[in-house]
Amino acid sequence: MPLDRCSKCGLAPPTGLMNCSGCHGATGAYCSKECQTAHWKIHKPMCKPLADDEVWGIKILDNRYQPWPSQFKHILLKTSHPVFTQGEVCPVTEKCGFPLIIWSEAIHDGIPAADNNQPAVYLRIEPHNGFAPLHWQMTEPGTCIVVRQDRKPLTKEAIEIVYNFHSHLLDLADPENEASGRGVFGRPLTPEWLFSFADEYRADEMSRGRKGFDFFP
Repeated sequence: MPLDRCSKCGLAPPTGLMNCSGCHGATGAYCSKECQTAHWKIHKPMCKPLADDEVWGIKILDNRYQPWPSQFKHILLKTSHPVFTQGEVCPVTEKCGFPLIIWSEAIHDGIPAADNNQPAVYLRIEPHNGFAPLHWQMTEPGTCIVVRQDRKPLTKEAIEIVYNFHSHLLDLADPENEASGRGVFGRPLTPEWLFSFADEYRADEMSRGRKGFDFFP
């Protein structure tokens, strides 16, 4: 699926984008040489031409690999991977206009887990109560795979933002909010809320000198 925004700055120039010569635009397209050069260290791990049956997702390692930034790894998947047939939509992301699908080796494939997976469980919380379903609470999910429902490339920076948005929601969760009709998080889940959070998170990370947070795809 062709990229429609610069992978570095997020702009969509009327003159079009220049595809990366390494991946042929599969995961990198740019509005200028400057953006391409500045983005190389972020783009390099995913700089590979994609076949029609390949999708970039994220592998979330279990809690043995904490802290959580170390748990997110790029993974190149075939469209025959069970995440596309057995995976569950992350309902908060669906309501916020950025639907993700998550699949657990233990829950969906019966592979015994060595440990729990906090980021994965957070991604599976329900919008109406802030809890993950019982099968995600009663079974340690172990290693999990996450992909975008639209099958566009999912980056480590994007999943980091989404995970921290879920963590923020859990800090806000209060049954009294739900009783008052405002929803358990105190306000409705909308794309505007997620993208506003993403803008603030990106600004904070960029102020710390972190790369790859120029825009939320």
